Amino acid sequence: MKGAFITPVASARARFISVALMLALVVASGWYFIGEKFAEAKLVSSTTAAQGDWQPFTPQLLESELKQGHAVFVDFTAAWCLTCKFNEANVLEARAVQEAFKRRGVTKIKADWTNADPAITKILKQFGRPGVPMYVLYPGNNAEPILFPELLTQSYVLEKLETVSPQVAAE
Repeated sequence: MKGAFITPVASARARFISVALMLALVVASGWYFIGEKFAEAKLVSSTTAAQGDWQPFTPQLLESELKQGHAVFVDFTAAWCLTCKFNEANVLEARAVQEAFKRRGVTKIKADWTNADPAITKILKQFGRPGVPMYVLYPGNNAEPILFPELLTQSYVLEKLETVSPQVAAE
């Protein structure tokens, strides 16, 4: 029986029908077992609710803060992103960095891309990034945004936070 459908013993028509039937079964079973279930499933976001003093991202919030001239730090993250989790635990939640955010009056926004939010995708594309992590500091007063590297260090974040003017923090 081994190779009976491929050997010249079977007609070309019989081989074609067998291969087509097998492909149809594979595609149908894949659609049934995987496709429908993934289409309906949504990952549960660990950052949906704002944690600590981080505010959940909305385009309106970002625009409002920038119009008021406030310094804004946006953490583009996702529940499934290991680099994001590492940066959050070891850099962004470090005491020195948290104190620098407070001292400079920086509004902290968490943009959760766990379920591929189209508004967040648009901003990622504007900065030329295919995905997360992405960190952007808007120093305020219409200054150019600062794009951070994907892997953060405390010293780098603290250095860039020094670009935020003290006048912005006083507002």
